[in-house]
Amino acid sequence: MKIKSLTGVIVSLLITVPLADTLPIKVNAQEYTVDEVNSLIDGIVDYKLTSSGAADIQDWINGSLTEGAGTTSEWYVISLSQNYQADFSSYENALSSYLASDEGSSAASMEKYALALSAAGSSNSYMEDILDDSIGQQGIMSYIYGLHVLNNGYTCPDFSTGSVVDKLMSMQYDDGGWALFGEYGDIDVTAMTILALSPYYSEPYVHDSIDRAVTFLSERQQDNGGYQSFGTPNPESASQVLAAVSAIGIDGIHDERFIKNGCNLIDGIVAYRLPDGSYSHTLGGDTNDTATVQALYSFIAYKRMTEGRSPIFVFDNRQPVSVNAEQPESNSSSSQNNADDKTSATANEKLTDASAASATAASTTVTSSKTTAITTAALHVTAFTSEAVSVPTASTIITTAVTTTHYSKKVTSSHEKKPGYKPYIIAAIGGAAVILSLILFLLKKRNLRNYLFILLCAGAGIAVVMLTDIRSADDYYNGNIVHKDNSVGTVSLEIRCDTIVGKSDSEFIPEDGTILEVTDFEIEEGETVFDILNEAAQTYGIHVENKGSSAHGMVYIAGINYIYEYDFGDLSGWVYHVNGITPSRNCGEYVLSDGDEIQWLYTCELGHDLNEVYEDDQLFQP
Repeated sequence: MKIKSLTGVIVSLLITVPLADTLPIKVNAQEYTVDEVNSLIDGIVDYKLTSSGAADIQDWINGSLTEGAGTTSEWYVISLSQNYQADFSSYENALSSYLASDEGSSAASMEKYALALSAAGSSNSYMEDILDDSIGQQGIMSYIYGLHVLNNGYTCPDFSTGSVVDKLMSMQYDDGGWALFGEYGDIDVTAMTILALSPYYSEPYVHDSIDRAVTFLSERQQDNGGYQSFGTPNPESASQVLAAVSAIGIDGIHDERFIKNGCNLIDGIVAYRLPDGSYSHTLGGDTNDTATVQALYSFIAYKRMTEGRSPIFVFDNRQPVSVNAEQPESNSSSSQNNADDKTSATANEKLTDASAASATAASTTVTSSKTTAITTAALHVTAFTSEAVSVPTASTIITTAVTTTHYSKKVTSSHEKKPGYKPYIIAAIGGAAVILSLILFLLKKRNLRNYLFILLCAGAGIAVVMLTDIRSADDYYNGNIVHKDNSVGTVSLEIRCDTIVGKSDSEFIPEDGTILEVTDFEIEEGETVFDILNEAAQTYGIHVENKGSSAHGMVYIAGINYIYEYDFGDLSGWVYHVNGITPSRNCGEYVLSDGDEIQWLYTCELGHDLNEVYEDDQLFQP
């Protein structure tokens, strides 16, 4: 009987293991009560307390959040301030000290720091000092963040809430959405713009614009209640939408516009919830801090809506700045007294030449289509956090120590792949089965069920070997140029990081910015940009760190040559070009053709510093 039971388990494993990576996870719709939403919030907080070793929220703030001021803590502090009573003075002091010596932050980062200071109850003049030099300097994102700061009552000479509202209104696309650039709206940027505009929803012209954007978001919601960005389902987009619609009083659980196939916005987020209370970026993935913190503040935003409180980024703790004698007085209106500004032509004329140039670049330098995203899979990540994602080692991740030398191993030519370890392991399993069977025979244990059990165990072991791929760093980085019998042509690959040369003393940044010079690779039918990057990593010993499923084409490149996203600002990371064009498709989906020229490039400004041109595949057309 025991043998039959064990046999059934083995057979079940043999059936389910190959299918585990192909079956979608079904999300069941649920009526979430306020208590259940509170439980989701508390689950994230408990996870962070455990992972940081903090005894309670105050201990967390005084400990790891204060230690991470200016680097990893801002969105958590903002979230906590809107849901818990706590003392943020230690964090505020740490962030103020960090900002006193900070000289390289981008415009959007400065505005994020201003928001964090306001959430912490600071009266630091930084919140007003940075506005003239940041609003509009990085296109739409710096208008969005800048408006959030203005919405908390802070002012500056060159911009008012009315002028920034007008600017954002002018950037809305015909489909009702907003994006960094291109011709079609993007889910994340549209939701973030709605959130910034939400305090003015009662104004008729803003109301109509937001309603068009709500329709845009509703029409693009998936059947599981969530969203996908550039073909990749993820929880961050649904989090952005939940925060946005909550800010204008739309119930993301019960409003029929945001219920698809019986599933609502929270269903679209909790599908990615892990047992420890954290959230993953992809279904079945590991903990992702960006997905986790965005889920946290979206749930808090929803809770605040049910309580009739302000939007998530209009802070309960906001304080007026401490004005010193040398600080110029602001002639701008407050966030609640700007009706005259909203339609004023002169307000729009106050935009600086630099911000106007940035806005022009955002709307006219792109020859076609849509918003860019760092390696096409994480617009929501790069646009709304500066926190570097911690990517755990897994079978989809390539990690080993390398030097800055382009070719860290001797490259040889090989027409055939080595057999590897699998034939030997399979032979060993088969041999062990034969030996064990012989022993049983000699011991006169000749019941057929014994031999059947051995056969099943051997089959299960062989299946495990066939379904896994265990390789040492030396085996993986084999140094062999692969010649493909079924080659349909060649492509070239180049990897560069010119935008950060001289910005760091990191040993992994080559002096000339070249990580891999232009190199040819043979391709077979159906091979993708990711396949060739992966091949280059193996051949030339280049560190590549990725997440996602190459089997489904949804791969996100987090780092190359130990240079990671966010290392050089909120908008920094890796992008790829094919024939000089930035595709809208994931690198795991872009199928190559003979003669294609691939470049992987590091950007510090979401591609603005690379003079990118975007393909028009009509992805976001209604």
